[in-house]
Amino acid sequence: MDRRKFIKKMGGAAAAAFVLPRFSIASTKSPNGTLNVACVGVGGIGGMAIDGVSGENIVALCDVNTDMEGSFKDKAPNAKFFQDYRKMLDKMGKDIDAVCVSTPDHSHFKITLDSMQCGKHVCVQKPLVHNIWQCRELERARKHYKLQTQMMNQGHATEGIRLIKEWYETGVAGPIREVHVMCGGPDWNSVYFKKPKKFPLKKERVPQNLNWDMWLNQAKQTGYNSIYQPLSWRSFWDYGTGMLGDWFCHTGDAPVWALDLKGDCTVELMDVDCSFNQKVFIPNSSIVKWSFPKTDKREAVDMYWYDGGRHPVTRPPDLEAGKDTMTSGMYMIGDNHTIQHDARPNENPRFTNDEFFREFRRNTPEKTIPRALNGNLYHEWIAAIKGDGPEAGSNFSYASQLTEVALLGVLAQRFGGKIEWDSENMKVKNRSELAAFVKEPERNAWKSKPFKS
Repeated sequence: MDRRKFIKKMGGAAAAAFVLPRFSIASTKSPNGTLNVACVGVGGIGGMAIDGVSGENIVALCDVNTDMEGSFKDKAPNAKFFQDYRKMLDKMGKDIDAVCVSTPDHSHFKITLDSMQCGKHVCVQKPLVHNIWQCRELERARKHYKLQTQMMNQGHATEGIRLIKEWYETGVAGPIREVHVMCGGPDWNSVYFKKPKKFPLKKERVPQNLNWDMWLNQAKQTGYNSIYQPLSWRSFWDYGTGMLGDWFCHTGDAPVWALDLKGDCTVELMDVDCSFNQKVFIPNSSIVKWSFPKTDKREAVDMYWYDGGRHPVTRPPDLEAGKDTMTSGMYMIGDNHTIQHDARPNENPRFTNDEFFREFRRNTPEKTIPRALNGNLYHEWIAAIKGDGPEAGSNFSYASQLTEVALLGVLAQRFGGKIEWDSENMKVKNRSELAAFVKEPERNAWKSKPFKS
């Protein structure tokens, strides 16, 4: 589709605001020189992205809140500020090599795909996207546009996750049949999670500094209320993905990667405590179970998720007497030994039994997995763009796999019961009503541009 047809198809204000740049890659830099980087979303975690690419040339900053314009003048003194990322891509496309997306979960997909369709390498905060169809689309886009991609779950670049995979692959733990992944939150006293006194929320006047339509992005039209932003959107399923989306990409990363958990499975909400409408608000606590069938490389695996301070339903058999099970971290329970780590990012990887781990460390296995550059996700991604290193470990091929597992858990948390997942057809076999959440509707002015894989 050429530029004029694309603009005509978009229609209205969106078309006027967004014109595809004439160049796919910034013409002002060589492949191995300093990259020109744009950062979309500069509040909160966006500051980490700016720090992460600080060794490159930050040419543009974008945020729906104009109050953020002067926040990073010291770190990006020459960067131009935009409130609309589409105008940024239009006006500066030829001067941008790569884009960092650090916005709320529901807006990751459209900003990322638009950037890729303009030929930009992309890194995106976790979780990758807000629904499973979007996972599949970004992986298709990675293949189609042949760009360097990365989801910013920092634990995937660490030494810890590589050690866990290498230890598992020695076979010393024995077959892994059960996994337990834990997280302590949500903390309703933090800035990230808030409970309204009543719902539906009262419509408030949109602050002058905020582009509310831009913040909503593809999500359904909703009246502004200050509880949604800048940070506590995580409490609402329409915009966030709860503790699963926030933390599973950290604490669930090692077992999904090591055991290659994907494909057909069943997912079930085992228990939940929710103070409000479960289909609207994230729970106070929950237990979710995935069951993955046996493959030619591993046994069948049951994986459990706990949030809100819940404890595992199974005690690792090699956990010493008198020790409590964790409430934040991960256990991979093998027939012989249990592998575990603490909270993000894969902190303190070890075998659960102290005596065995002391013996194991006397003759640790050879390191077989390449290490990420400086153990840093941003450096790994930048090296891949410049051709100084391999494709990043949490590229969209793997990131879509990890995020899809998390989002299946989100569907169970939100709608309860059991889900029978048909991966090939991207379909919940026993719950046709969930199709609208596997692929969520897009607002007319914010529909994503289709492409052929």
